[in-house]
Amino acid sequence: MESVGIMRKLVATDYDGTLKYTNVVLEEDKQAIQKWKQEGNLFVIDTGRSMESISEQASKYDLPVDYFITNNGGMVFNKDKEVLFSSYLDNETSFSIIEYIKTIPGVVSYVVNDGIIRHRIVLDDSLEEKRYPGLEPDLSEEEVLKMGNYAQIVISMDTMEQAASLSKKINEMYSNTIVAYGNKYVVDVVVKGISKATGLQFVVDYEKINMEDVYPIGDADNDIALMEYNENGACMNSAQEEVKGHAKRFYNSVGEMIHTILG
Repeated sequence: MESVGIMRKLVATDYDGTLKYTNVVLEEDKQAIQKWKQEGNLFVIDTGRSMESISEQASKYDLPVDYFITNNGGMVFNKDKEVLFSSYLDNETSFSIIEYIKTIPGVVSYVVNDGIIRHRIVLDDSLEEKRYPGLEPDLSEEEVLKMGNYAQIVISMDTMEQAASLSKKINEMYSNTIVAYGNKYVVDVVVKGISKATGLQFVVDYEKINMEDVYPIGDADNDIALMEYNENGACMNSAQEEVKGHAKRFYNSVGEMIHTILG
């Protein structure tokens, strides 16, 4: 952790649909982030992705990330990809959820990760994979189940409506141990009490940032905790109306938000 010579500010952005709201991270947003960093501020990505996945994206677009909050708050890494915080689902609940999703229609695949590396198991190859089209299975299901100790389970559905319905059902069935977040075509399952906001709070405490100097932004159901984090909680204008209802501020891009903050 760097020493604090001035009162720094912190931007915490979701990745898919927020920082990357087109097929690529736009150059104008990258330039805004560079300006933000040059002013001595912190830049944090707060995502449902695994560390393996988001670090690939950060390298691809040369993003100057100070902290990675992954797995919807379940893991926190510094810029050197060292683990600062971790949480893991209990195996009994994990295996029960996996067995349950095999009994319902519309489940394309599920992905588990150990906090860093992902493993995908296909359940119905007749359905289109919308979240992980390029992620090929690398282990058998037997090997995945033997591994256990998952930081997150991501269930990929055929439709967004099915994902929303499944997240509600899983929350009803396993409310004592987990929380499930609907995230467009997938359902993200993490340890109860974990959210993108709890991951952000870890970084805020770690860096001793004032609450009013934290600027979170997202676009989906699993970003609602970010939008409600403080009075700066923001939402993309492209988000669904029911999601927007949880935010205080609205922007077309992360770059626009940064330019507004910096004046």
